[in-house]
Amino acid sequence: MGAAAVVTAAARAGRRYWWQILPVAVVVCIVTALAGVVVDDLVDRTNVPLSLLTDLTASAVSVLGAVFLSGFLCRLVGGPKDGLEGASVREVLRTLSWGRLVGADLMVALLVVIGLIAFVIPGLVAATLFAVVGPVIDIESRPVVAALRRSAHLVRPRFWTVALLVTLPVALASVFDALAPDSTSLRAVLETLAIRGVADALLEVAIGLISVQLCFRLIALDLAPAAAGGQGSGEKAATGCRTDVDGTEPGRGSRPVTP
Repeated sequence: MGAAAVVTAAARAGRRYWWQILPVAVVVCIVTALAGVVVDDLVDRTNVPLSLLTDLTASAVSVLGAVFLSGFLCRLVGGPKDGLEGASVREVLRTLSWGRLVGADLMVALLVVIGLIAFVIPGLVAATLFAVVGPVIDIESRPVVAALRRSAHLVRPRFWTVALLVTLPVALASVFDALAPDSTSLRAVLETLAIRGVADALLEVAIGLISVQLCFRLIALDLAPAAAGGQGSGEKAATGCRTDVDGTEPGRGSRPVTP
């Protein structure tokens, strides 16, 4: 599993589905950016209750947008092929495991923040080990704690590859967001939406597609011993992976584990 192979597969998926992915990503990122602009520049900070409410609302919009976009990419790239209808926005909104995905996102954020406070390095390690929690929940329908364990189990043998493909781009994207100008005028607002909306959409799609492709490949590699007639991974035997060894999910034979 080379980094180049994962990036190539993500680029291929992006080219194939760009007309479905890009509009959704742009809308999600612009809505998130608008929420940030309202909170940062339009809310009276002397009004503490209003300030807290808008901060929480903006954070909720950001988390829900990230969860939806990740789930949409996972369903689209890993969904039915061969002429069958792919994932739609309505279908993803209806069937996404919102509670588990939001809970996992918040838990990972908390662990990363604690790790960053504890001399930075533990936070970067946590961010890498839990880099594919979202796709794991969507692909294998695991609860939050089991998904955290599963992500760490999948990532650990290929830690540096995951750090290069996911952790580093996410860190660079956060630096890129900081380049957006302060929204002191209409022009500045439009520039902010362009940087944090359109440009962020491209970054989020690239990182999301790489994460999804990476997760599918990590799962396939973890299933390889079982598919070859071995015992499979000890973690899977203990937790009960919801993916069959033949590469399909129970009851969803049209959805392959490897894209």
